Amino acid sequence: MRLLLLVLLVGVWVGLRPAKAQIASAKLMFFYGPTYNENHSFDLTNVAEILNHIRFNPNKKTVIYVHGYLETPEVESVHVIVDAYLKRNDHNIIILDWAQLADGNYLFEAVPNSKKLGEVLGLVILDLINAGLDLNKLHLIGHSLGGQLAGYAGRTVIEKSKKSIKLKRITALDPAFPPFYPGVFVSHISHKDAEFVDVVHTDAWLYGAPVSTGTVDFWPNKGKTLQPGCPKRNYKPLTDNDLCSHRRSWWFWAESVAEPMPNFHAVKCKSWADFKLGSLENSYPAYMGIDCDTRLRGDYYLQTNPESPYSKGPAGAKYEVP
Repeated sequence: MRLLLLVLLVGVWVGLRPAKAQIASAKLMFFYGPTYNENHSFDLTNVAEILNHIRFNPNKKTVIYVHGYLETPEVESVHVIVDAYLKRNDHNIIILDWAQLADGNYLFEAVPNSKKLGEVLGLVILDLINAGLDLNKLHLIGHSLGGQLAGYAGRTVIEKSKKSIKLKRITALDPAFPPFYPGVFVSHISHKDAEFVDVVHTDAWLYGAPVSTGTVDFWPNKGKTLQPGCPKRNYKPLTDNDLCSHRRSWWFWAESVAEPMPNFHAVKCKSWADFKLGSLENSYPAYMGIDCDTRLRGDYYLQTNPESPYSKGPAGAKYEVP
């Protein structure tokens, strides 16, 4: 059944209309609040101007979020992420708007565009750092194909700086599966792309990465479809029902950002089977999401609620029969 669905997905992605777009169509959008509507767009050729914006606070951390395939800045995921950071109020929040480049044929346009734009974003980040952005306060996050794009950006920063600069943290939210694994023609995000790479898996083997690929990998509810609360798949690719588990990754992330205290307790295990048995590699607390300890390594498991609030708190780190 999994193979059949993948075949259907590839058929849809290859068959989607072509959407020729130029790298120059991408923008960085700086959201300064107090609501989503207060934002300013910058061409990639003058991104250093973001640092001169009257509402940019150099004392805050800065996050750059990259949306996924077929998405735009107006989709729910971007609104939810932006609103969460505005509520938290301790970050400068920037969105990479690559809507035109993330459209069209998935395999023949969007995937190649993610590589090209990822490399450009890496150069843009170096420009920002050279203009005064604090590298230690920068966090790059991407969902789905945006997660793979973030990996390319991290690699470019390392390469173009001749290994003198490395991003402190990249987060990949259910990074896109095809064609990155096994990745014969394209490279997937890995622990090498930043000093710390955390990956949240919610739809492994379908839309999301099937294997551990970061410094630390979180597998909520086994990391696969169906996530609790998601409706049964109707096998109509790219519909809301079909994407529910894939989208849970950014819902989880946004909740971790918006909540004042660390949540999404997780434990280190060798497998989901061990998690169910309570066979832990260690018992000290770990948190999936923005409050993840960058000293963590390996695979972590947890359970979530079927609806918001998704975090079960400490209870999520101990298996309960659904």
